[in-house]
Amino acid sequence: MELNKRISTTNEAGLIAILYEALIDNFNNSIKAIDEGDYEKLNKIINHSRDILTELLIQFSGDDEISLNLREINLYVNRLITEGEYSKDPSLFKTCIKIFTPICEGFQQLEVIEDPKTITGLTYGKDYLNEHTVKGSKSFKG
Repeated sequence: MELNKRISTTNEAGLIAILYEALIDNFNNSIKAIDEGDYEKLNKIINHSRDILTELLIQFSGDDEISLNLREINLYVNRLITEGEYSKDPSLFKTCIKIFTPICEGFQQLEVIEDPKTITGLTYGKDYLNEHTVKGSKSFKG
């Protein structure tokens, strides 16, 4: 529930930070899978990482300098994880972690600085927990 709550209450920078955090976790899990010789698990982790990288490529599809640079970095990391999966080399995943950690930290700092774009809340009953969201751009003019 903690991740769901964070996703529903954060801003755009926070959502990007969550994606980078997931990638870093995946890279650590990739290293562990290689160490354990569990290559089927490694393949699943890599496919999930590619899904996240695809989402990041979509998010940074603009023509501004930051988007272009982040796209290039994400494409480079995609090449590293492909090579890491093929060669079963944990050092390539460690390199990916070193690349993404400062980017992730930057978005985590932006998450704290910027206001969330929505107001959310939780309602609960005996056997359920519901979230509701009110968009910040709503107008209640009569």
